Amino acid sequence: MEQNKDPQMISKHSSRLPIWVLSPREEQQARKNLKTETYKKCANFVQAMADCAKANGMKVFPTCDKQRDEMKSCLLFYQTDEKYLDGERDKIVLEKINKLEKLCQKQSSTK
Repeated sequence: MEQNKDPQMISKHSSRLPIWVLSPREEQQARKNLKTETYKKCANFVQAMADCAKANGMKVFPTCDKQRDEMKSCLLFYQTDEKYLDGERDKIVLEKINKLEKLCQKQSSTK
């Protein structure tokens, strides 16, 4: 099988992705950041569920249904609405842009 030696094909193949495209690792980081932020925003509901579970032991589910439902509702609100995940993605893109700008400034100052 002959490889394609066309210069245009080679340059397209080796071109970098646009800065706003996240790598799988960056996408994973955005989701991890969203989870962390979600638990911070729902901390009072998570704590209420934990306290109820500690107080009721084996009877946790029939007794703590209200706390569980409130916690679940809060967590799902942030985790299922795309705007929150998009916000975390935007933060990563901004970090990438800032790094690129610093690199460009550094390179221009050394010339």
